[in-house]
Order: sequence, then C-alpha cells, then structure tokens
Amino acid sequence: MSNGMEPEIKKMLMKIVQVISMLTLWAMITIFFGLYLEWAMIRGSFNVFNVIFYVWFVISLTALIYFFYRVWKSE
Repeated sequence: MSNGMEPEIKKMLMKIVQVISMLTLWAMITIFFGLYLEWAMIRGSFNVFNVIFYVWFVISLTALIYFFYRVWKSE
C-alpha cells in the first residue's frame, strides 16, 4: 500500500492550485483598482487612471493566459 498520493494526481492537483491561486490574486488586484478605487469607471471623459487601469488589465490578462498555457502544457 502506498503512503502518499500518486505522482500524476499530485501534479494535476498542483496545477489546479496554481491556476486558482493566480486567478484569485489577479482578480483581487484588478477588482481593487477597477471597482474599489473606481479606476475602471469612465465619468465624463477618460483620465490617466482609466488609461493605467485598462493598460494593466490587457497586459496582465495576457500574461495570466500565457501563465495558464505554460502550466497546462508542462508535464
């Protein structure tokens, strides 16, 4: 009888934990700046905070998707 988890199951669970952790961290940061500080809200016209937020959003979302791709591609 084995004392631990199967190595393949452990790798799969670690991938799931990594993806959920990074997604949660990204979402908390984005929600904080976008909704709590209202940088995502366009009131009248674009301002510098809107630009910073939307640039952050696009770049970080691209990086997050690339991270997901690398995690799930690795063996």
